[in-house]
Amino acid sequence: MKIAFNIDYDHLMYTGIGRYGLELISAWLRTGQDCELWMWRDTKKNPPDIDNVEKLIRYHPFPKRITDHFIPGIRARKSNIQWVHSANGLLLPPSAHFKQANMVHDLGPILYGHMKCDSDTKVWKQRLARLASSSDCILVNSRSTMNDLLNIFPATEGKVFLTPLGIDHFSRMHTAGKTRDHILTVGTVEPRKNIDGLLRAYSLLLQRRDVPPLIIAGKKEFRADEYQELSMKLGLQNKVTFTGFTTDRKLADLYSRAYCLVHPAHHEGFGFTVPEAFTWGLPVVASNTGGLGEFFSEAAWMVDPSDPESIAHGIDRALDSGVTAEQQEKRDDLSRELTWENCAIRTREALETFGK
Repeated sequence: MKIAFNIDYDHLMYTGIGRYGLELISAWLRTGQDCELWMWRDTKKNPPDIDNVEKLIRYHPFPKRITDHFIPGIRARKSNIQWVHSANGLLLPPSAHFKQANMVHDLGPILYGHMKCDSDTKVWKQRLARLASSSDCILVNSRSTMNDLLNIFPATEGKVFLTPLGIDHFSRMHTAGKTRDHILTVGTVEPRKNIDGLLRAYSLLLQRRDVPPLIIAGKKEFRADEYQELSMKLGLQNKVTFTGFTTDRKLADLYSRAYCLVHPAHHEGFGFTVPEAFTWGLPVVASNTGGLGEFFSEAAWMVDPSDPESIAHGIDRALDSGVTAEQQEKRDDLSRELTWENCAIRTREALETFGK
Protein backbone atom coordinates (compact mmCIF):
# COMPACT_ATOMS: atom_id res chain seq x y z
CA MET A 1 0.00 0.00 0.00
CA LYS A 2 1.32 3.43 -0.95
CA ILE A 3 0.20 6.59 0.81
CA ALA A 4 0.89 10.29 0.51
CA PHE A 5 1.64 12.29 3.65
CA ASN A 6 0.06 15.70 3.21
CA ILE A 7 2.27 18.18 5.09
CA ASP A 8 -0.54 20.44 6.30
CA TYR A 9 1.43 21.76 9.29
CA ASP A 10 4.60 23.68 10.08
CA HIS A 11 7.20 20.95 9.54
CA LEU A 12 9.91 23.11 11.11
CA MET A 13 8.17 22.96 14.51
CA TYR A 14 9.15 19.79 16.36
CA THR A 15 6.40 19.84 18.96
CA GLY A 16 2.83 18.58 18.97
CA ILE A 17 1.37 18.08 15.53
CA GLY A 18 4.66 18.68 13.74
CA ARG A 19 6.42 16.10 15.90
CA TYR A 20 3.70 13.54 15.19
CA GLY A 21 3.74 14.10 11.44
CA LEU A 22 7.51 13.93 10.98
CA GLU A 23 8.10 11.03 13.35
CA LEU A 24 5.35 8.98 11.69
CA ILE A 25 6.87 9.60 8.25
CA SER A 26 10.32 8.59 9.49
CA ALA A 27 8.98 5.40 11.08
CA TRP A 28 6.95 4.61 7.96
CA LEU A 29 10.12 4.76 5.89
CA ARG A 30 12.18 2.76 8.41
CA THR A 31 9.65 -0.06 8.25
CA GLY A 32 10.09 -0.23 4.48
CA GLN A 33 6.75 1.28 3.48
CA ASP A 34 6.26 3.29 0.30
CA CYS A 35 5.05 6.87 0.37
CA GLU A 36 5.20 10.36 -1.07
CA LEU A 37 5.25 13.69 0.75
CA TRP A 38 2.92 16.38 -0.58
CA MET A 39 3.98 19.92 0.30
CA TRP A 40 3.30 23.51 -0.76
CA ARG A 41 5.72 24.88 -3.33
CA ASP A 42 6.79 27.75 -1.07
CA THR A 43 8.45 25.21 1.29
CA LYS A 44 11.03 24.05 -1.28
CA LYS A 45 13.91 25.74 0.51
CA ASN A 46 13.12 23.91 3.75
CA PRO A 47 12.49 20.18 3.22
CA PRO A 48 11.76 18.03 6.29
CA ASP A 49 14.79 16.87 8.25
CA ILE A 50 14.47 13.23 7.20
CA ASP A 51 17.24 11.30 5.44
CA ASN A 52 16.89 11.08 1.63
CA VAL A 53 13.40 12.58 1.76
CA GLU A 54 13.83 15.04 -1.13
CA LYS A 55 13.20 12.38 -3.77
CA LEU A 56 9.81 11.62 -2.19
CA ILE A 57 8.47 15.18 -2.18
CA ARG A 58 5.84 16.37 -4.64
CA TYR A 59 5.02 20.08 -4.49
CA HIS A 60 1.59 21.68 -4.80
CA PRO A 61 1.11 25.14 -6.35
CA PHE A 62 1.17 28.04 -3.92
CA PRO A 63 -0.76 30.18 -3.22
CA LYS A 64 -3.90 28.08 -3.57
CA ARG A 65 -5.29 27.88 -7.08
CA ILE A 66 -8.14 26.19 -8.90
CA THR A 67 -5.64 23.49 -9.88
CA ASP A 68 -5.65 22.31 -6.27
CA HIS A 69 -8.98 20.64 -6.97
CA PHE A 70 -7.69 18.21 -9.54
CA ILE A 71 -3.88 17.99 -9.18
CA PRO A 72 -4.02 15.69 -6.09
CA GLY A 73 -6.24 13.23 -7.94
CA ILE A 74 -4.00 13.26 -11.02
CA ARG A 75 -0.93 12.77 -8.85
CA ALA A 76 -2.53 9.96 -6.87
CA ARG A 77 -3.54 8.12 -10.03
CA LYS A 78 -0.08 8.54 -11.56
CA SER A 79 1.73 7.32 -8.42
CA ASN A 80 -0.79 4.68 -7.40
CA ILE A 81 -1.57 6.51 -4.14
CA GLN A 82 -4.40 4.84 -2.26
CA TRP A 83 -4.52 7.02 0.86
CA VAL A 84 -3.63 10.61 1.74
CA HIS A 85 -2.76 11.13 5.40
CA SER A 86 -3.10 14.58 7.00
CA ALA A 87 -1.79 15.30 10.49
CA ASN A 88 -3.45 18.67 11.03
CA GLY A 89 -6.99 18.00 9.89
CA LEU A 90 -6.89 19.91 6.60
CA LEU A 91 -8.82 17.85 4.08
CA LEU A 92 -7.92 17.98 0.41
CA PRO A 93 -10.69 18.32 -2.17
CA PRO A 94 -12.43 14.93 -2.55
CA SER A 95 -11.21 12.65 -5.29
CA ALA A 96 -12.24 9.30 -6.71
CA HIS A 97 -8.57 8.31 -6.87
CA PHE A 98 -7.69 8.27 -3.15
CA LYS A 99 -9.16 8.07 0.33
CA GLN A 100 -8.31 10.46 3.12
CA ALA A 101 -7.13 9.66 6.65
CA ASN A 102 -6.85 12.35 9.31
CA MET A 103 -5.42 12.41 12.81
CA VAL A 104 -7.54 13.97 15.57
CA HIS A 105 -5.21 14.94 18.41
CA ASP A 106 -7.90 16.09 20.83
CA LEU A 107 -11.38 17.61 21.00
CA GLY A 108 -10.23 20.52 23.12
CA PRO A 109 -11.58 23.20 20.76
CA ILE A 110 -15.07 21.84 21.36
CA LEU A 111 -14.82 20.62 24.96
CA TYR A 112 -12.75 23.58 26.15
CA GLY A 113 -13.46 26.17 23.49
CA HIS A 114 -13.50 29.00 26.03
CA MET A 115 -9.82 28.35 26.69
CA LYS A 116 -8.73 29.65 23.29
CA CYS A 117 -9.45 32.94 21.60
CA ASP A 118 -12.76 33.01 19.72
CA SER A 119 -11.18 33.03 16.25
CA ASP A 120 -9.05 29.94 16.92
CA THR A 121 -11.96 28.10 18.49
CA LYS A 122 -14.23 28.84 15.54
CA VAL A 123 -11.67 27.62 12.98
CA TRP A 124 -11.00 24.40 14.85
CA LYS A 125 -14.65 23.63 15.48
CA GLN A 126 -15.33 23.95 11.76
CA ARG A 127 -12.28 21.86 10.90
CA LEU A 128 -13.22 19.06 13.29
CA ALA A 129 -16.83 18.98 12.09
CA ARG A 130 -15.72 18.76 8.46
CA LEU A 131 -13.14 16.14 9.28
CA ALA A 132 -15.70 14.02 11.16
CA SER A 133 -18.17 14.12 8.27
CA SER A 134 -15.80 13.81 5.32
CA SER A 135 -12.72 11.79 6.36
CA ASP A 136 -12.70 8.19 5.16
CA CYS A 137 -10.64 7.10 8.18
CA ILE A 138 -9.95 8.93 11.45
CA LEU A 139 -6.90 8.16 13.59
CA VAL A 140 -6.73 9.11 17.27
CA ASN A 141 -3.84 9.17 19.73
CA SER A 142 -5.68 7.85 22.81
CA ARG A 143 -8.87 6.13 23.89
CA SER A 144 -9.76 9.35 25.66
CA THR A 145 -9.72 11.20 22.33
CA MET A 146 -11.63 8.36 20.70
CA ASN A 147 -14.38 8.50 23.32
CA ASP A 148 -14.65 12.29 23.02
CA LEU A 149 -14.90 12.03 19.24
CA LEU A 150 -17.57 9.33 19.30
CA ASN A 151 -19.60 11.21 21.92
CA ILE A 152 -19.57 14.45 19.94
CA PHE A 153 -19.75 12.93 16.45
CA PRO A 154 -21.46 9.52 16.84
CA ALA A 155 -21.66 9.13 13.04
CA THR A 156 -17.88 8.48 13.02
CA GLU A 157 -18.49 5.06 14.58
CA GLY A 158 -16.73 2.39 12.54
CA LYS A 159 -14.08 4.62 10.98
CA VAL A 160 -12.09 5.63 14.08
CA PHE A 161 -8.86 3.79 14.92
CA LEU A 162 -6.48 4.11 17.86
CA THR A 163 -2.83 4.67 16.89
CA PRO A 164 -0.92 5.60 20.09
CA LEU A 165 1.99 7.94 19.52
CA GLY A 166 5.64 7.18 20.10
CA ILE A 167 7.89 8.59 22.77
CA ASP A 168 11.15 7.04 21.57
CA HIS A 169 12.28 10.31 19.99
CA PHE A 170 13.08 11.00 23.67
CA SER A 171 15.05 7.74 23.86
CA ARG A 172 18.36 9.24 24.98
CA MET A 173 18.55 9.50 28.75
CA HIS A 174 19.94 12.82 29.91
CA THR A 175 22.17 13.48 32.88
CA ALA A 176 20.65 15.90 35.33
CA GLY A 177 22.82 18.68 36.62
CA LYS A 178 24.38 18.57 40.07
CA THR A 179 22.44 21.67 41.09
CA ARG A 180 18.67 21.57 41.35
CA ASP A 181 17.08 24.91 42.03
CA HIS A 182 13.50 25.13 40.72
CA ILE A 183 10.18 23.48 39.95
CA LEU A 184 9.46 23.45 36.20
CA THR A 185 6.37 23.74 34.02
CA VAL A 186 6.71 23.54 30.24
CA GLY A 187 4.00 24.52 27.78
CA THR A 188 2.19 27.35 26.08
CA VAL A 189 0.93 29.87 28.63
CA GLU A 190 -2.82 29.69 28.03
CA PRO A 191 -5.94 28.58 29.96
CA ARG A 192 -5.88 24.93 28.82
CA LYS A 193 -2.52 24.45 30.53
CA ASN A 194 -4.14 25.45 33.84
CA ILE A 195 -1.55 28.04 34.79
CA ASP A 196 -3.97 29.69 37.23
CA GLY A 197 -4.54 26.38 39.05
CA LEU A 198 -0.79 25.85 39.23
CA LEU A 199 -0.19 29.33 40.68
CA ARG A 200 -2.86 28.84 43.32
CA ALA A 201 -1.41 25.44 44.23
CA TYR A 202 2.08 26.90 44.49
CA SER A 203 0.76 29.67 46.74
CA LEU A 204 -0.75 27.03 49.04
CA LEU A 205 2.59 25.25 49.24
CA LEU A 206 4.44 28.43 50.19
CA GLN A 207 2.09 28.89 53.13
CA ARG A 208 3.19 25.62 54.72
CA ARG A 209 6.72 24.79 53.60
CA ASP A 210 9.83 26.02 51.86
CA VAL A 211 9.66 25.22 48.17
CA PRO A 212 12.00 26.05 45.27
CA PRO A 213 11.10 28.84 42.85
CA LEU A 214 8.66 28.00 40.04
CA ILE A 215 9.69 28.50 36.40
CA ILE A 216 6.97 28.52 33.74
CA ALA A 217 8.63 27.99 30.36
CA GLY A 218 6.52 28.55 27.28
CA LYS A 219 5.29 30.98 24.70
CA LYS A 220 2.79 33.51 25.96
CA GLU A 221 -0.58 33.11 24.28
CA PHE A 222 -4.25 33.71 25.06
CA ARG A 223 -4.77 35.43 28.46
CA ALA A 224 -1.09 35.05 29.43
CA ASP A 225 -1.05 38.56 30.94
CA GLU A 226 -3.80 37.52 33.35
CA TYR A 227 -1.57 34.83 34.84
CA GLN A 228 1.27 37.23 35.42
CA GLU A 229 -1.20 39.56 37.15
CA LEU A 230 -2.49 36.63 39.23
CA SER A 231 1.07 35.79 40.23
CA MET A 232 1.49 39.33 41.56
CA LYS A 233 -1.87 39.29 43.37
CA LEU A 234 -0.81 36.09 45.13
CA GLY A 235 2.48 37.70 46.13
CA LEU A 236 4.54 35.32 44.00
CA GLN A 237 6.44 37.83 41.87
CA ASN A 238 9.74 36.96 43.58
CA LYS A 239 9.13 33.21 43.39
CA VAL A 240 7.64 32.66 39.91
CA THR A 241 9.36 33.34 36.58
CA PHE A 242 7.66 33.36 33.17
CA THR A 243 10.40 32.78 30.58
CA GLY A 244 8.35 33.27 27.42
CA PHE A 245 9.44 31.32 24.35
CA THR A 246 12.40 29.09 25.23
CA THR A 247 15.06 27.68 22.92
CA ASP A 248 15.85 23.96 22.97
CA ARG A 249 19.22 24.66 24.60
CA LYS A 250 17.69 26.78 27.34
CA LEU A 251 14.93 24.24 27.88
CA ALA A 252 17.50 21.48 28.30
CA ASP A 253 19.23 23.58 30.94
CA LEU A 254 15.94 24.10 32.76
CA TYR A 255 15.19 20.36 32.74
CA SER A 256 18.67 19.56 34.01
CA ARG A 257 18.25 21.81 37.06
CA ALA A 258 14.64 21.00 37.96
CA TYR A 259 13.47 19.17 41.05
CA CYS A 260 10.34 18.05 39.22
CA LEU A 261 8.04 18.80 36.30
CA VAL A 262 4.45 19.89 36.91
CA HIS A 263 1.97 19.45 34.04
CA PRO A 264 -1.53 20.21 35.41
CA ALA A 265 -3.28 20.77 32.07
CA HIS A 266 -7.05 20.59 31.99
CA HIS A 267 -6.93 18.44 28.87
CA GLU A 268 -4.35 16.72 26.67
CA GLY A 269 -4.95 14.21 23.93
CA PHE A 270 -1.53 12.72 24.68
CA GLY A 271 1.07 15.07 26.19
CA PHE A 272 4.71 14.88 25.00
CA THR A 273 6.03 17.03 27.84
CA VAL A 274 5.58 14.24 30.41
CA PRO A 275 7.74 11.56 28.71
CA GLU A 276 10.31 14.22 27.88
CA ALA A 277 10.69 14.83 31.61
CA PHE A 278 11.09 11.08 32.14
CA THR A 279 14.32 11.16 30.12
CA TRP A 280 15.75 13.62 32.64
CA GLY A 281 14.81 11.28 35.48
CA LEU A 282 12.44 13.87 36.92
CA PRO A 283 9.50 13.20 39.20
CA VAL A 284 6.41 14.34 37.31
CA VAL A 285 3.14 15.77 38.59
CA ALA A 286 0.43 15.44 35.93
CA SER A 287 -3.33 15.68 35.51
CA ASN A 288 -5.34 12.50 35.82
CA THR A 289 -7.50 13.48 32.83
CA GLY A 290 -7.40 12.68 29.10
CA GLY A 291 -4.37 11.06 27.55
CA LEU A 292 -2.18 12.00 30.53
CA GLY A 293 -4.19 9.82 32.87
CA GLU A 294 -4.58 7.09 30.27
CA PHE A 295 -0.89 6.59 29.53
CA PHE A 296 1.08 7.97 32.46
CA SER A 297 -1.03 7.37 35.58
CA GLU A 298 1.37 4.75 36.98
CA ALA A 299 4.52 6.65 36.03
CA ALA A 300 3.82 10.03 37.65
CA TRP A 301 2.10 11.68 40.59
CA MET A 302 -1.43 12.22 39.32
CA VAL A 303 -3.64 15.13 40.40
CA ASP A 304 -7.07 16.63 39.83
CA PRO A 305 -6.42 19.72 37.66
CA SER A 306 -9.58 21.41 38.91
CA ASP A 307 -8.35 21.35 42.53
CA PRO A 308 -5.33 23.49 43.54
CA GLU A 309 -5.03 21.52 46.79
CA SER A 310 -4.66 18.30 44.80
CA ILE A 311 -1.96 19.88 42.64
CA ALA A 312 -0.16 21.13 45.74
CA HIS A 313 -0.31 17.66 47.27
CA GLY A 314 1.11 16.16 44.10
CA ILE A 315 4.05 18.59 44.17
CA ASP A 316 4.60 17.72 47.83
CA ARG A 317 4.85 14.03 46.96
CA ALA A 318 7.15 14.65 44.00
CA LEU A 319 9.53 16.75 46.10
CA ASP A 320 9.52 14.34 49.04
CA SER A 321 9.41 10.94 47.29
CA GLY A 322 10.92 11.57 43.85
CA VAL A 323 10.49 8.76 41.31
CA THR A 324 9.40 5.53 42.98
CA ALA A 325 10.60 2.10 41.87
CA GLU A 326 7.09 1.31 40.64
CA GLN A 327 6.95 4.52 38.60
CA GLN A 328 10.33 3.78 37.04
CA GLU A 329 9.23 0.27 36.12
CA LYS A 330 6.17 1.69 34.37
CA ARG A 331 8.30 4.27 32.57
CA ASP A 332 10.50 1.46 31.26
CA ASP A 333 7.40 -0.40 30.06
CA LEU A 334 6.12 2.70 28.28
CA SER A 335 9.44 3.24 26.51
CA ARG A 336 9.07 -0.23 25.00
CA GLU A 337 5.37 0.06 24.16
CA LEU A 338 5.04 3.63 22.85
CA THR A 339 7.31 3.67 19.82
CA TRP A 340 6.92 5.39 16.48
CA GLU A 341 7.40 2.08 14.70
CA ASN A 342 4.36 0.72 16.53
CA CYS A 343 2.46 3.89 15.61
CA ALA A 344 3.34 3.37 11.93
CA ILE A 345 2.29 -0.29 12.10
CA ARG A 346 -1.02 0.57 13.75
CA THR A 347 -1.61 3.30 11.17
CA ARG A 348 -1.05 0.88 8.31
CA GLU A 349 -3.32 -1.70 9.97
CA ALA A 350 -6.07 0.91 10.32
CA LEU A 351 -5.90 1.87 6.65
CA GLU A 352 -5.81 -1.75 5.53
CA THR A 353 -8.73 -2.63 7.80
CA PHE A 354 -10.86 0.26 6.62
CA GLY A 355 -9.87 -0.37 3.01
CA LYS A 356 -11.28 -3.90 3.00
